[in-house]
Amino acid sequence: MRIIRIALDWTPNTIHAGLFLAQHKGFYKDAGLRAEFISPEADNYKLTPARRLSRRTVDFAIAPSESVISYNTSRRPVAITSVASILQRDTSAIVTLKSSGITRPKQLDGRTYATYSARFEDGIVAQMVKNDGGKGEFKPVAIGRLGIWDMLKSGEADSTWVFMPWEGIEAQKNGLELNVFRMEDYGIPYGYTPLLLAHISAIRSNEDAYRRFMAATARAYEEIAANPESAASLLCEKIDHPNFSDESFIAASLRELQPALLNSNGKWGVMDGRVWGDFVNWLIEIELLRPKRPIEGWHLYTNKLLE
Repeated sequence: MRIIRIALDWTPNTIHAGLFLAQHKGFYKDAGLRAEFISPEADNYKLTPARRLSRRTVDFAIAPSESVISYNTSRRPVAITSVASILQRDTSAIVTLKSSGITRPKQLDGRTYATYSARFEDGIVAQMVKNDGGKGEFKPVAIGRLGIWDMLKSGEADSTWVFMPWEGIEAQKNGLELNVFRMEDYGIPYGYTPLLLAHISAIRSNEDAYRRFMAATARAYEEIAANPESAASLLCEKIDHPNFSDESFIAASLRELQPALLNSNGKWGVMDGRVWGDFVNWLIEIELLRPKRPIEGWHLYTNKLLE
């Protein structure tokens, strides 16, 4: 049986639900595959998922658009590409505690922002602040990635970037009121996130196995979109991890994700070149990205494993 190794972008959560569902419902087994998931808990995020992929120690990695762009435009480009978008629209946001009194991005000037230290991250947040009339002069604070949300909750940082279908639902459950600043509301054509990435050379040599993996994964995410409550029940029964101990929370999170899982044709994972183009061109326009050569779309994404 062919083993497929997937590097997760975070501790197990509902973004990964289709992967876990395909495993526990036997979709991968039926395809002659066995999936192994590598959580960043294993090394406290010492290696990012994209770094593991670049080293060819995994078959797939979960990461945002910025990772693909960064690896393909670095001084020593690495041929990794996105093969599916787990979500069809951005569900992330910059958030502050309501108690902070920071009700608009421009008020982040001079305040602390808990950063993941990604290549384009602070520049994107700064541009949001500028687009709202501020200077974009906040104070980035870098700590261990897995502790960033706790840093905001404790008041050690004034703002950070979260996924609303996870941290947002957690905040609701715990009565923690947030101010939410979404990219689209401040003129930022943010790209696909999160994505499933693969190494281009690995696609060439493992195309049949990868196609089978993608078909099984797509089937699982499409089942979740059709019935999030049923998926929540199964996942909480099967997954031995504290993040999946509360079925009502997982069901609420999957319902929040539901509208973003499939495209207008009811398909999971398929990407639109216009979304990629708008985001890349915007990064170039605000000078966060200064490519030394033209960026080819096929370097960044492909839908062929979903065909």
